[in-house]
Order: sequence, then structure tokens, then C-alpha cells
Amino acid sequence: MINKIAVILIFILFFASNLIAGDIKRNTEEECSACDFIQNKIKAIIPEGDIIKIQLTEKTEFKVISQEDPFKIKIEFKNTNPGILNKKMFFREGIISEISAQSYGDNTIVDMLLVEPVKPELKMENNILIISFSSPSDSISQQMKAKKIIEITVDETEEGFEISIQGDGELPEPSITKIDGYINVGFQGINLDTEPSEDIPVSIKRQGDELILSFFYGKEFDVEPVYLGDEIILDMKKIKETKIVESQETKSIETSLPKAGNEEKTISLDLQDADIVGVFRLLGDIGGYNIVIHPDVKGKVTLKLINVPWQQAVDVICKTFQLEKTFEGNIIRIAPVKIFQEEKKLEAETKDLFKKAEDEQIRIFVLKYASVDKVKGTIEAAKILSPKGTISTDERTRTVIIRDIPSVLGHIARLVSDLDKPTRQILLEARIIEMSSSFSKSLGFEWGIQWYPPGTRTTIVGSVGAAAGSSASSVPGGTAPLAINLPASTGNVTSPTTAFTIGYLNPSQTIALDLRISALQQSGKGKVISNPKVITLDNQKAKIVQGASIPYGEKDVQSGQISTKFKDVAITVEATPHLIDDKSMLLDVSVIKEDLVEFVNIGGVYAPRTTKIEGNTKVSLKDGETLVIGGIYKKTDSMTESKVPGLGDVPLLGELFKSRGRDETLYEVMIFVTPRILKYE
Repeated sequence: MINKIAVILIFILFFASNLIAGDIKRNTEEECSACDFIQNKIKAIIPEGDIIKIQLTEKTEFKVISQEDPFKIKIEFKNTNPGILNKKMFFREGIISEISAQSYGDNTIVDMLLVEPVKPELKMENNILIISFSSPSDSISQQMKAKKIIEITVDETEEGFEISIQGDGELPEPSITKIDGYINVGFQGINLDTEPSEDIPVSIKRQGDELILSFFYGKEFDVEPVYLGDEIILDMKKIKETKIVESQETKSIETSLPKAGNEEKTISLDLQDADIVGVFRLLGDIGGYNIVIHPDVKGKVTLKLINVPWQQAVDVICKTFQLEKTFEGNIIRIAPVKIFQEEKKLEAETKDLFKKAEDEQIRIFVLKYASVDKVKGTIEAAKILSPKGTISTDERTRTVIIRDIPSVLGHIARLVSDLDKPTRQILLEARIIEMSSSFSKSLGFEWGIQWYPPGTRTTIVGSVGAAAGSSASSVPGGTAPLAINLPASTGNVTSPTTAFTIGYLNPSQTIALDLRISALQQSGKGKVISNPKVITLDNQKAKIVQGASIPYGEKDVQSGQISTKFKDVAITVEATPHLIDDKSMLLDVSVIKEDLVEFVNIGGVYAPRTTKIEGNTKVSLKDGETLVIGGIYKKTDSMTESKVPGLGDVPLLGELFKSRGRDETLYEVMIFVTPRILKYE
């Protein structure tokens, strides 16, 4: 029988091994056939300046995949594997910075990242794909001259704004001037074929054949133009504003002196009938400043100065000849006072002229979240309306209606966009854990003396410490009342732990001495976990209460009637979030824990007496971080002892005439608060 089983097992193993070997052979053949199917691969990458060559093992079809990103080129090769491009390649020189490849089925897609956006030209020669790039200068030179401006856009940058002016061809180099916050960009022979967005503070004018675009961003911005052929970029950067102070007497302009290092340098001069222009040049050299002097500054000066700061010398000479000076960087400009007054007047007139030249427009802003009256008050308080501007509101449709010039409307549009945003909401998740434990232990003794004649049982001595007429459970040898009653003082002992008759007090055995020992030990643990959640708005208080309302009576003094009132005895958590950004916040937290102690009789009416623990804090939390509030901790430990006077004080033996008890309770509350910032949908 065993031989038959062995033969069957050998046959099964032989058959299974043949099946496995056949599967392995078939899988190997299939893999080899797949490898043989895609034999073409990328063999080499050859960079040659503005030309890059991709060499394959054999010629194949390819196509260029269109890309929105001008810095990327994708080329798909049919029936080709990546070959040498299994790993990304990087180039330090040339038009291409990196090249990589990925397999998609039987095909391979080659990704190339360009240093600058240029148009490639592709040509396959035998098994080599030649990609040549024309330089940006060549591309610009081939562009046609622009006839019109087709787009004007504004993008915010870290330092200010970028204004992009796009032409339909190569734009002529513009003339750019800055007058009192207005940046004027002039183009000769160019038309405007687009309507600028209302968010762009620009006014459009024509002077003969010149198109003038006037952008108003205020004096705090300076402009740096970048010419890119068919595009002009105006890089608007914030500059440190020069403090201007107007004198009451001369109405002149004084600017704060830039630090050049020689402001406190003193000089000593003794000159007679010296040319004033030469004196100013000398003082400029001493102070380390360049000097620009108006042609109307003329005259002779006689002076004698000893250890005088050079800047004070300049001021004294200017006042003597009714001249004024301004500091512009490291240049001192000196001219008669009337020249500066005329310049200021011209700037004001030019500014008014530009504003008057702009046509008024009406813009209606429909608010989604912000209050109409608050937005109106903010705009009026900002004082950005022009003298001709008006503002009105419609509470029913939640609209703000503004009539003003386009340059002002652009500023207001950005302000309204910043104000009309939904108030962020925060989910406050609280986990309140209440933990309690208790432990009780007690030991006591009860003594009884019984007398009974033969056939009867009668108690001759009553219980010490027990109420008259009380009864107890029977014990061996007699019944209670007890002579000494000191049982276990904790818990409810329904029967003695041990009870017995010690002996008889007389030879006739009619008076018996009984002993009952009672002992008790109890322990308990409890845990209550609750997880309330509440959603609140930014800067709005959220409140979570967990506990009970205890009824009590309140007596009316006049009528004597008693009405029912309720006292909340609970854990109260109040939290007010203040968002700092999208990922962090300040959280004001207040925790109040109130417990019922007892009811107190006040004028015949019982009222609850409570204890309260309160804590307040302010913390900085990130989105999803958890604040742990602990320390609401209460522990009670009490011990009791009862004994028979005299007998209870006897060493060792006195333990039989005592009753001891110990109670220990522990209560702790921990609160976990987790704020989560809700995302905009």
C-alpha cells in the first residue's frame, strides 16, 4: 500500500514540474519576442551650440507634440525605447538645459527644457534627428513693425507691479516720462486696438501721431522699462518716498539730506568777491556731492567761515541770494526760489490736466460678503476719490455705485476686491475626558454576651452603640444585640466576614461570649469621553458646555411662593480664533469647571453650593494642532477610626476593640481643543 502511494506522489510531482517548465518557457519566449519587436533605441545625444542631434539605431517616424509652455519641447518617436535617455541629462551650455525621455507603449517621448523660448527646426537625416534653434535676436529681427497695441496687462510682483504692453509686431522704442505719480508712455505711429481692463489705472490720449498711455500709481513707484521687441514691460518698483516740507515764509521745497558720510565735516573759508558758482562747486567737493547749478545763479560772494559745517555754509549762501537747494541721491541741485515754485505749479497743473482730460465713468460693484455700508465708509475714509467722484449704495441689491475717472476706479476696484472676501470659518473640535477612581478599605469587630437557660435563649446585655430596638443577624451561639458594636464602617456589609462563639463565661455554660469580624475593600474606576464640535467665524467666540442643570427653589419675598430655578453645573469651554494666515492662528481659550458640593438651607429653601475652577490663556496654533488643557485635578484621602475607650488603647489586644476605615477618591479632567481652518469651496 505504501509503495502505491509513493508511486502516485512521484507521478503528480513529475506532471506538475512539466507544467511549470512549460509556462516558464512560454513566458521567456514572449518576453524575448517583445524585446526583439522594439529594437530601435536612442543611441546618443550630441549638442553642438544652437544645434542638438539625437542619434537612433535606425531611422523612424517622429512628431512634435504642441506645448503651451514656450520653454518646453516634446518629440514622440515611434517604435523606439529610451536607450541612453533612461536617466535625465543636464547641459551647462547651449540652448537646452536638460533632456529626458519616457516610454509610452512602444513609443518614446523626449522632453527638452529650453533656456529661453525659441522656435525649433527639426530635420531627420538617416538615423539622426537634427534640431536647430534660432536665437531670439534673429526672431525679433524677422518680426514685422507693429501697427497697433493688442493687449495691456498688469501683474503683481514682490516689489510692485509689471505692466505689459503687447504689440502685433515689433514696437518702436517708446518715450517714457514721470510727472507727479503719472507715468506717460508715448508711441509714434501706433494705434490702440484693445480696451484696457477697468482694474488698470490708465488714461489714453493722442497728440498728433503720438499715442500716450498715462498710468497712475502714485509717487511711491519708480519705473524701469524693459524692451522685448513686440512687448514693452514697465517694471514698477516701490521707492523710498522723499519727505517734502514746505516753508511758511518762502514756500520753498526742502528734502531730507541723504547720508553721504561728510555731513558733519567742518570747513574754514576766507573769500572776497568770489564767484558764487565756484564757491558752490568747492562746497560740493568738500561734502562729497555732485553739484548742478541753474544758469540764473550768478553773483559774487564775500565770506569768512571758521569751523562751520559745510552743509550750513551752503544753506547760508542760498538764503543770502534767495536760492533753494534739493538733494536727489548724491546730487545737489541749486536754483532760484522762483524756479522751484514754477516747477511745483507746473506739476500741479499737469496733474490736474491729466485728471480733467479723463472722462468720468460709472462702476457698479456687487458685494457678496462684505457689508455695503462698511465698504462705503472704508472708501470714503481712504480719501481716494477724485474731487469729481461720487459714491452711493443700494442695500437691497448689495451694490456700491461709484462715478469717477478710470485711474481712480482702478484703485477702488482693487480695494473692493480685498474687502469683499468671505470670512474664514474654523472648526473647533473638543475632546473632554473625565477620569475618576475610588478605593475603600475597612476592618471592624463586634462583641456580644449571651445568657440562656437550658432550652431558652435570652439576651441579658444590650448592644453598645446601637439604637434601642435594633436587630442584627444571628451569630453562632446566640443572637444580637451586641455588647460592642464596631463593624466595618465603609460600604454595606450584609453579613459578617467571620462570626463565632469564643467560649462561655460560667461553668454551667449559660453565658456565651460571641465575636464577629467584618472587613471590606472596594475599588472602582471610570472614564467619560465626549467629543463635541462647533464651527465659528474668524474673530467670533465659540462655546461648548457639558454638564447638567440642577433645579432648586427660589422663594418670593412678598408672596412667599416658591418657584423653580436651574443652576448649570458643567464644564464650559469658550474659544475665540484670530487667523494670522492660511495656516496659523491665535486662540483665546477660557475653561470653567463647576461642581456641586451640597444643598444649603437658606430661609427654608435649599440652594446649591458649588465650587468653580477657571482658567484663561492665549496661544498660537497651526492648523490642525491640538491644545491640551489639564490640571483640573481633585484628590480626596480620608481615614476614620472608632474604638472602645481603654480597651482600644491596649497594645495588640486593643486592635480587637477598634474599627478602621480609609476612603480615597481621585478625579481629573483633561480637555483637548483642535482648531481646523475650513477651506474655501
